[in-house]
Amino acid sequence: TTKTFRDAFPYRSRVVIGSSFTAVMILGMMECAIQINDPHLYLPLLVKYTVWNFFPSMIWDTIPADTLAWSLGLDPSEVFRQFGQGATEMAAKAKMEMGVQGLKVARSILASFMTLAQIIRVLQTALKASAWHKEAIIDGREPPVGHGIHERFIRMGGTASDVTELSMARYKRNILPVFDGSSSRRRALAEEFSEGGKFPVMWTVQSGNYASLTDWEPMFRDPTAQWYLTTRNGEKILYIEADATNVEEALALGKEATDLSVAQASRGFRVLEMLANTKLASPPDAIVRVFLADTRQKISPGGNKSLDLGEYVEQTKEADITIDATAPLLQEVIDWCEAVKPDPEAEEASWTKWRPGWFADITGGEKEFKKTILFDTTNKDYYNVIATTLGKVGYRIIDRGSVDPQLSFHLPRLIYRETSADTISLFHTLMTRRLADPSRCCIMIDSSRVVQELDYIDSQFRKFQPLEDDSDTPPSQSPPKVEGQLFKTICSAVIYDDLLRQVRIWTRMGYKPYEIQRELNLRFAPIFAIQDELNTQEITDEAD
Repeated sequence: TTKTFRDAFPYRSRVVIGSSFTAVMILGMMECAIQINDPHLYLPLLVKYTVWNFFPSMIWDTIPADTLAWSLGLDPSEVFRQFGQGATEMAAKAKMEMGVQGLKVARSILASFMTLAQIIRVLQTALKASAWHKEAIIDGREPPVGHGIHERFIRMGGTASDVTELSMARYKRNILPVFDGSSSRRRALAEEFSEGGKFPVMWTVQSGNYASLTDWEPMFRDPTAQWYLTTRNGEKILYIEADATNVEEALALGKEATDLSVAQASRGFRVLEMLANTKLASPPDAIVRVFLADTRQKISPGGNKSLDLGEYVEQTKEADITIDATAPLLQEVIDWCEAVKPDPEAEEASWTKWRPGWFADITGGEKEFKKTILFDTTNKDYYNVIATTLGKVGYRIIDRGSVDPQLSFHLPRLIYRETSADTISLFHTLMTRRLADPSRCCIMIDSSRVVQELDYIDSQFRKFQPLEDDSDTPPSQSPPKVEGQLFKTICSAVIYDDLLRQVRIWTRMGYKPYEIQRELNLRFAPIFAIQDELNTQEITDEAD
């Protein structure tokens, strides 16, 4: 590019190179001229000698003037100066030859210097270009290439996105993640997935600048690049996803998005659609905009009223498909609650020896429940979401402070802390100290990167043998050996990515966005019904 050329060859370097080039040509012409009887009569010979000896000068070589004269059909004896055998003429001949030799040496020195300088310059330029290219890739400013890619979809991930990190690992260059310029994770991700800056793997927009054409236009530098998904009917779909979930806050039900907002996603959708239709050689047949977010968060359209995000998007049509982020997680939790086997003695103890815990004001012990679930968390908001939701489907939720640790070993335990790392740390302690039955544990995490740590904990638990004098580990609390996974893991990133992939599959199969939205609504209708009931109850309580 012009910028790369100017950076590699600044003005001063161009002046030096040009001056050296000119000097070599002038010296070559002078070298030929002092050998000719009348230089004005043989300008073609002067020019040819100058040009043809330019490159030989770089290796200290010279094409003889006689040879060049014959090539032009000239007789050297008539063109070049001739000298007799007298002392005066021999002195003149020697003077001419010394002049020719001096000019030849000067010409060769300049030419070889220029050659060496250019070789060094080329090497420096190559190194700089490589460094610039790598930096552009790591910074997310190098447009992706279409070679070897048959399908691609775009994912806006804000400043951070657990599900997008997983998608990058799963789909490689078939996904183009778009991160905010203020993201602290994007450069590390680019370094990881581009194999050290070998090929572009993401795009970056300036902080909140999703409507800026100057941020998006360079991405479409190659008009023939592959940007579409293809349906079984042959339609080319510009497929754009936006992840508006809050990192490490999958259960923060109703909390406003702190990263990517619906307005920012809408701007990105609009600009990408326009550029695809105006910059690409083959415009898309259709565009599908998918928005992943907690649809229960409140949006203020003006005045004193507020709407659920899902209802707002349905009214404004700022996305074609909206995926609720909390419903699939709550469904997974409910499914685990249904499947986990309670221990009758532990269940009885949780009732008879129940005591006020950390969040005793949220749950009560009066109503009959299917099972008692110990929700091991320190976050009151998360506890409230789980307790109220599971309470509606017949489960009793208690916290760790509600029951003695020795009695809670066999209780079904749901573990979810502020971060995935905190959750893993707590679970590691519970397992290595045998404070919980792994077959009755469910670990909720947001990042898929900690799965390796869970595998390690599993292996450590299997080989752990308590000391004989370890009074904190009762012999009766040694669960039988279990084949396969000892505990249940619910990872929000995995759930979201699987759901997003399912929507893409439906799109490739030719289903329309409204059909896909209807299917999603039906799939999670039971969860939505519970949330609607809780919302109505909350409004009623506030009115009272």
